[in-house]
Amino acid sequence: MDSQTPDTQRWRRVHPLSPFARFWFAIVIALFAIGRNFVEDIFEGKTDAESLRKNVVEFLTSLNTLAWLGLTLVIVVVLGGMFLNWWFTRFTVSADSVRVRQGWLFRTDKQARLDRVQSIEIFQPFMARLVGLAELRFDVADSGDAALHLQYLRKKDAEALREQLLGRRNEIRAEESASASPSAEAHGARSVGAGQGFDPNPHAADRAQTDPEANPHAEAESSDMNEAALASVGPGRAIVSTLLGGTGLWFLIVLCGSLAFGLFLPEVGGFVFVPAILSLVSGVWSSVNTGANFTLTRTRDGFRMRYGLTSTRTRTLPLGRIQAVGIDQPLLWRIPGWFRVRINSAGLGASSSEEQHRTLLPVGTGQDLMNILPHVVETSEEGGVDGYRLRSALEGSGPENGFVVAPRSSRWLDPFNYRRNGYATTPDLLMLRGGWLRRRLSVVPHERTQSVALESGPLLRRLGLATARLDSVGGDVSTKVEHLATEDVREMIREQAARAAFARRISADTAPRTAPSLTPSEDSPTS
Repeated sequence: MDSQTPDTQRWRRVHPLSPFARFWFAIVIALFAIGRNFVEDIFEGKTDAESLRKNVVEFLTSLNTLAWLGLTLVIVVVLGGMFLNWWFTRFTVSADSVRVRQGWLFRTDKQARLDRVQSIEIFQPFMARLVGLAELRFDVADSGDAALHLQYLRKKDAEALREQLLGRRNEIRAEESASASPSAEAHGARSVGAGQGFDPNPHAADRAQTDPEANPHAEAESSDMNEAALASVGPGRAIVSTLLGGTGLWFLIVLCGSLAFGLFLPEVGGFVFVPAILSLVSGVWSSVNTGANFTLTRTRDGFRMRYGLTSTRTRTLPLGRIQAVGIDQPLLWRIPGWFRVRINSAGLGASSSEEQHRTLLPVGTGQDLMNILPHVVETSEEGGVDGYRLRSALEGSGPENGFVVAPRSSRWLDPFNYRRNGYATTPDLLMLRGGWLRRRLSVVPHERTQSVALESGPLLRRLGLATARLDSVGGDVSTKVEHLATEDVREMIREQAARAAFARRISADTAPRTAPSLTPSEDSPTS
């Protein structure tokens, strides 16, 4: 298969162990149901190895012909179903798409166009890792969930196929960009580190980045970028951050409540709190599993994220689709100085199933922020985003450093928070601040601002207040500032309309600026 153009018009089957990796849990349940009594005897210490052997022999000899036929039929049906699942799961890769066919009685045929693919995620569940398999998940633009799943290939084959498909996708986008704008070639080769934070044309990709013949240094540049991790999270930090965050606090509250009810009202306590504890345990484990062993690296295709404890995932986030960046800090995270970074990105909705895709950094230090932001937030200011101003925006309150904050009349609505509600602007960015117990800061480039709306109900109008809301794609990043003075909101709308129009005009008329090297100062929010 060519290094850039995938093989065409050849249907292939997935790995023969794919049914085992997909249905391993059902196999375990079936085996447990058959040998449950023996397992219980072993755990209760009622039998030793010799008596266990005798019990097994007695059980097998006690089966009559009808029982043996039934057991054989069950085994044949299970193994036959797994074989048919593997035999009728095939895929093919053409020059512009990937197709997967599945099913025997109920057939499905799914296709993902490469020019619509945002990223290809490598997912390894626990059992698939044990047998060295991996799944490819294709995230398609404007699709709420992964449009196509390819289960399973050998991990090396999955990685090789992913790189080939991404290379072909970049070639297709480059051809489309060249045909749509013949003058695009005049800009020449573009460095992989050059201002890709907020590309006004996310589909434009230079052929020099994907074609080794056109740019012999592209492969070396990509390898250099892959070696340097911008941020990493170990299992210890993932566990502690979960316990100090909202999930851990809720787990502690429910656990204490269940213990109290168990002492005084054992019937009610077990009925009410046991399901809640099990649900919270699942949430804690999910948070730890997705945050542990997290690594964020910068590649020519965007951010590459790898994470997972028992199951691992590898996915790539295209930078050109990021619309807003959100930084938040729960109350107890202030002690170690940790932050979380989320994004609003085109093509990703606001459903809870996509929370992992919208998290750029699950937990990191101030130094991690300073490493990541220059690759995400493009700015023309020398030195990048000023560390002192970033710290002031995250931790400060009041009108210092150019922030327009809520007036005193809003203290009746936000008695503890009104001094932190506000916004500030730079030549390239709009920063929205809020939160008291959980600090939050949203960063939106002017060119990504679609519109600004004024919201004011009867009570707010009575107090002379209004809420400013920026329209953005779905996501977890809040893009509104509550309870500002009405005149401040109107002035913000007028000024932001002019800034957004100017930023889009500059981006369309000039070549992308080089992303600055953002070095942390002594005032940067480094823990």
